[in-house]
This record gives sequence, structure tokens and C-alpha cells, in this order.
Amino acid sequence: MIEPDQPQPDVTDSKGEDELLQQVAEWLVKMSDEDCSEEDRQAFLAWQNQNPHRRQLVEQVQATLQQFTQIQHSNSQQLSTQIIEDTLNDDSLNHRGYSSGMLRSVMIFLCSGLIIALMAWQMLPMHDWLADRRNAYNQWTVQSLSDRSEINISGKTAYDIDFDQAQRLIKLFNGNILVDVAKDAQRPFVIETKYARITALGTRFIVQHYEHATILMMLESKTSVELSGSIAGSTENIVVEAGQQVIIDAQGIHPSHQISPELLESAWQKRMLVIHQMPLDQVLGILQSYQNKRLSYDDKQLQHIIVNATLPLDGDALQLLQQSLPIEVQPDFLGRVKITEKK
Repeated sequence: MIEPDQPQPDVTDSKGEDELLQQVAEWLVKMSDEDCSEEDRQAFLAWQNQNPHRRQLVEQVQATLQQFTQIQHSNSQQLSTQIIEDTLNDDSLNHRGYSSGMLRSVMIFLCSGLIIALMAWQMLPMHDWLADRRNAYNQWTVQSLSDRSEINISGKTAYDIDFDQAQRLIKLFNGNILVDVAKDAQRPFVIETKYARITALGTRFIVQHYEHATILMMLESKTSVELSGSIAGSTENIVVEAGQQVIIDAQGIHPSHQISPELLESAWQKRMLVIHQMPLDQVLGILQSYQNKRLSYDDKQLQHIIVNATLPLDGDALQLLQQSLPIEVQPDFLGRVKITEKK
């Protein structure tokens, strides 16, 4: 990595400018890395401050990258291509003294970094794109099913519906659902996720599923829970009663916690998230489904921080967590929100 050095004069020749652009690129990649520390950020500032031209070039490259982030909010390949062409043809960039070759080098670098970022954020698994039901991060909706069951949906959610004569199956790929199950003695109602297969033995419960865990909260009656996927059969099924919450992940089914069904019902209606004795990394996993920006954090670094809170889901949840926990919440140059533990 580049280290701060002695002040240098502005670079104006083509070769020197190309080298400086490469250094800017290396610094920006470092700033977006999960392991970027406060010392790294201070070193980057010191490097910029040693030469006004460096700081100017950093600002120009960041401004150019912002034009590319428009792609994140569009599914149109034509628009994405147009943004690139517009950027390459931008007179203001040409007036800054960039050669067409230098511009294209910058664009290639930016496009490469952007593609990686978009793959992590936009390129969801195919089943998410093709799901029978998809919900956006800022939507709260209700779906009535053919059996008269209802699914209340909040935040970014995707699932398939597979009803036949033997069972009623909801394949939850990600997101948050509150299920009100209609009675059907001949066909069990099942929620299936990456980690769990939840069979309703009653009426009303909440399931939240994200990349690393499935969370079940029983509001009324009870459900039977068994492990699914690669961990299926590793433990016996359990029955979760009303007023209990369990977390299921790659390690199995964790011990249950007592919850207040009335409080959870009220919180859902008010678009709030009630957290009880939950590791911070799991809280952030849930909050991701209510964010339009990617949350970037190290699971292992944050999992020892235990959260008890009531958070607004259409408000400043991350800021409230930052105020009450030893964490820092900062945007990075790729448009993500980075959460780290305070040193």
C-alpha cells in the first residue's frame, strides 16, 4: 500500500498522471476494504494533503464513480451503457486535461470495481428474481392466499408458493413475514428456509430469514421446527410455543427466549423492530432487508455485542444503534454503509 511521503509538485505529464490515477485507485480500494482501519483513513488524508493535485484527483474520481452508482437503481442495461458513454464524453472531464486513454483506464477500473459491488448487492440468486412474491425494502404489504391464509410482508422479501393436495408450502428465500394460517386438517402449512422447516400447529407467527439465520417468533399457538438443507436431521424436531423465539442457523437450533406476543404485534403494526438478547450481527442481518444501501460489517467482530432495543424500521435504526453501542457507522465510497466496532 502507498505510504505518505514528502510533498511533491503537481504531476502534469501523461505518464505521471496515469501513475497518480493508479495510486488513487489503490487508495480507494483500500478505503472500501473490510479491514480498513482509522489509521488507514488518516494515512489517506495525509497522502492527499501532501499535494493539492492528489486531493483534486481523488474528488474527481469519486464524483465520476457517483455517476456509475445510478446503475444500482436501474435494471436497464441500455441506461448503464449510456451512463458510461456520457461519462467518457463529458466535456468537463476533457477540460481537466485527461487524455481519452487515461479516461478509459479510469473507466475500466471503476467499471470493474462497480461490477464487483453490484454483484454483491444487485445480482441476487436467481430464485430471488423469479420468486412468486417479491417485496421492496420500503414496502409493507399483505397477500391473501388461496386457502384464506394471510401473509403480512415487510421489507425486502422473496418467497415461492407451492400448494398442492398434500401440503401448503412457502419457500422463504429472504425477508420478513407475519403469517396468519387458515385451518386445513388435510394439508399442513409449512415455511421452508435455508436452515429450517417450520410446520404450523396453530395460527399466527413471524419468520425473519436472512443469509446467516432464520428467526421464528410465536404469537399464537405453536409450530414444529426441524432443520433443513445440509444440517437436516442433525438434531431432533422441537415445538415452539406462543411467547417463544428461536434462532436457527448453520450450528442448529439455539435455545429459545421468552418474548411478548402483544409487544411484537404492536411493533409490527407501528413498523418497529423489537430486539431481545440478539447478537448485533444478526440484528444487522434483519435491518439489511429494510435498507436501500448495502450494510458492510464483519460478523465475527460484532457478534459478541448483545442488543436489547426497539428500533424504527423506516427511520434511523443505525444511528440509534451507534448512539447506544460501541460501534461506528460510516458511508464508504462505493455507497455502502460500513459498521465497525469502536477501538
